[in-house]
Amino acid sequence: MDQNAPMEKSFRCTVCTWRGTRAEAAAVRVQPAELPPQLQEIQDAYEAKVVEDEHLGAERTPTCPQCGHHTLPVKLHRHHAAL
Repeated sequence: MDQNAPMEKSFRCTVCTWRGTRAEAAAVRVQPAELPPQLQEIQDAYEAKVVEDEHLGAERTPTCPQCGHHTLPVKLHRHHAAL
C-alpha cells in the first residue's frame, strides 16, 4: 500500500451515530426524520453553512443514509488507519 495515497474521507452524522464514507452515504437517500425544535434549529444552521460553502465552490457533503440529516467530515490520522 502506498504510504502517500490519499485516504478516503470519512463522515459522521450530526444527529445519529452513523459514520462512513462518501460512497456509503451516497448509496441511500432517506427523508430527514422529524426533530424537536431545538435540534431542528441546529440542522437549519448546518444547512445555511452548506449553502454558503456551495456558493464559495465547495462540494456538498452527503446526507446521513440512516436519518437523512447533515454529515460532517471526520479528520482521519494515518495512525488510525488499518494496515
